Amino acid sequence: MKPNSLLNLTPGPIRTRLLRDLILLVAFTVGLLAMINVLLIDEIKHDLADNRIDAATSMVRDEVRSLLLPVQQQLLIIRDGLQSAHLEPTDEQALNLRLIPTLAHIQQIDGAIDATEDGREYFLRRDNDGWVTRLRTPGDPARFRSTRWDSAMQPLERQELTLDYDPRTRPWFIEATTYPDKLVWSEPYIFASLGVPGITASIAWQDDGKTRVTGLDVTLQTILDAIDRLDLGTDGQGFLFSGAGGVFVPPDAKDAPASDPRANAFFSAQHQLGGPLQFDAVAAWKINGEVSGDLIRFHSGGQDWWGGFRPLTDDPDAVWIAVTLPVSETISILQSRWHIILVTTLGILGASLALAFVVVRKYSHQLKDLPKLSINRQDPEQDLRYLIGSGEGPHLEFKSTMRMNLHAKTPGKEIELAWLKGVAAFLNTEGGILLLGIADDGTTLGLGADKFENEDKCQLHFKNLLNQHLGPEYARLVRFFLLDLDELRVGAIECERSDAPVILRDDKKRELFIIRNGPSNIELPISRALKYIRSRF
Repeated sequence: MKPNSLLNLTPGPIRTRLLRDLILLVAFTVGLLAMINVLLIDEIKHDLADNRIDAATSMVRDEVRSLLLPVQQQLLIIRDGLQSAHLEPTDEQALNLRLIPTLAHIQQIDGAIDATEDGREYFLRRDNDGWVTRLRTPGDPARFRSTRWDSAMQPLERQELTLDYDPRTRPWFIEATTYPDKLVWSEPYIFASLGVPGITASIAWQDDGKTRVTGLDVTLQTILDAIDRLDLGTDGQGFLFSGAGGVFVPPDAKDAPASDPRANAFFSAQHQLGGPLQFDAVAAWKINGEVSGDLIRFHSGGQDWWGGFRPLTDDPDAVWIAVTLPVSETISILQSRWHIILVTTLGILGASLALAFVVVRKYSHQLKDLPKLSINRQDPEQDLRYLIGSGEGPHLEFKSTMRMNLHAKTPGKEIELAWLKGVAAFLNTEGGILLLGIADDGTTLGLGADKFENEDKCQLHFKNLLNQHLGPEYARLVRFFLLDLDELRVGAIECERSDAPVILRDDKKRELFIIRNGPSNIELPISRALKYIRSRF
């Protein structure tokens, strides 16, 4: 196949050649797309996993935040109520009446705390169907009074306790007083009363010139239970961990005996042997720079996983949310869609072929009428006879000689300007071919009358005339070569369409603007030339 068959518009089955080229183009395009898809399969898998992980992580974070938002709102309400009622941490009965309904109706709150800078503290938590309160007074810091209450808030049992505990050293108190009048969430820590990890929303405020901190507890188990209720896919998992890398997951009963205190609580990575999925995920997160929002690939349990990580609160050192998804699940997604990809590819191919047939049928007769602007130099005779047989027209002109006036039998400048005008006209219009050594009636005369010493002299003469009258900058658009026809040597000048106006300078130094109109060259006056140039270039 000739590499430019689409442009080689010689007589023949143009419809067949055009159809062939269109089919090859479509096949090449489809093959290229298929190759690109194969090369980018990992990126496609990454994007699929990224979308799923991002959606799952956002769902988990939204669920957890919706769980914690009422806690934050209720804490502000409680703070305002205590401030307006002037209640002290020692006003146990009044605090019960104010706080127990809150814990009863907002199930995610596991305890309430109110403490002052002098060490006084009131603490409330659930106890099955009842309640437990604990009071600490500054008179004897190690002495606490614990009271159990029934559901009707009647006291059932009181006892005195001796504890090595000071509320002012607890994370929730320290973080709240670091940012006074601002609601803050503590980093995960072990609740002294329950022995399980959790987080506390707390706020520090001024009461009669003294700092006072009020807080509400939420266990991490409560948050994990909310995550477990979400649909994260067949093998998708969500869990919590701290900014320091501690993982908080409930231990499997098969792995921890009932006597192990970790069987009823959370535990962190440094206490766990064997490195389950959650710990491998957090280890990969730390290795990759503790990034937020980026997808991380890691290996655990004999298979590859994707992991997504985001902070739960504005504090990146506090609690983080992680969601993991096996890489095999994204591969199965791709596999489940292969038939769709195949059908789509075949559909595109079929539509492209059908369009090719329609284009060929609709435009093949018009393509046959397209002008011929080049000659096949490997087999020029066929093209030359076709052109000569077509006669002069908008894209073809014949000249008997290059420089010889056949009537005067002497070289004439007017002969050279005649074909130079044809070259300028073709450049300014749509391009064309000028044949030298062909009479107006199509008779082959050859260039023997020009009496050049050799072909190199002929080529040089052509080049000099082109540079002198048109300019060397147009040499790239004009090609001159000598061909054999009827045992005579003829010249062919191929002219491309110029993207800038071409001015011809004659032997009197006049500048002429010439265009092609049908089989004739027309010199335009300045006004018409300017109008033509504005519309053409």
